Amino acid sequence: MILVNTNYKIVIPFKIIKINAIDSSNNEIKRLYHNKSHLNGLVVWVKNQTGGRGQGSKKWVSHPNKNLTFSIFLNGENVSFSSHICLNLITSLSVRKVLMNNGIKDLYIKWPNDILSVNKKISGILIENLYKGKRLMGSIVGIGININQIAFPKDFSASSMKIITGKEFSLKKILHDFLDIFNFNLLFYSDFNLLKKDFNKTLFRKNEITEYQINGNVKKGKIIGLDDHERFQILSLSGLKETPRITDVKIIY
Repeated sequence: MILVNTNYKIVIPFKIIKINAIDSSNNEIKRLYHNKSHLNGLVVWVKNQTGGRGQGSKKWVSHPNKNLTFSIFLNGENVSFSSHICLNLITSLSVRKVLMNNGIKDLYIKWPNDILSVNKKISGILIENLYKGKRLMGSIVGIGININQIAFPKDFSASSMKIITGKEFSLKKILHDFLDIFNFNLLFYSDFNLLKKDFNKTLFRKNEITEYQINGNVKKGKIIGLDDHERFQILSLSGLKETPRITDVKIIY
């Protein structure tokens, strides 16, 4: 399908491929990429993802046919932001928006890759960039959204759209709604100041004392927000101000 935003004159030719079962949608796009298929705008939607993963070594647990697990490929020339960090921020805000539009409240972005509702994980994001030398060839935007699943492992602090609202949702409709919003936001957030402002409004534990990691080292302090240079402004418990790159920071919860 082609999603068109006439107000902003943006056209992204999304093509959805639905797969019954596979290890992960990100891995499938990588396989297609290495086979030199034309991928720009390709959406791989997997109904049963057997080897999904999140940031680092974390696994994404999802019941078959209950949740949305999909990945989008964007060619490098289509990821025309000041840095690939912007794509992560735009994706997070787009997921948050589609959840808000469907009655989910109290939504925050737990950097780098989770969306929380009432302090429970409802969505995860994994973006992988493909390079040839130093040239960005493309980005794989992997997204999982808990839709109709109502039971999770005890050690998972997770929720779903059905748990929160009591309603059953169409996976296809949520996917199409997301693609519409994502398409709109890719151009709407061409102004980094606007992107930064909206991200800071929704940042989990902003202006609260919280634990975080900088390059794996656990610390405690108050995260003030993202600045103009893609760095977090953090006030440590000792009163020192830190400005680590956003890519080096992980909020612990």
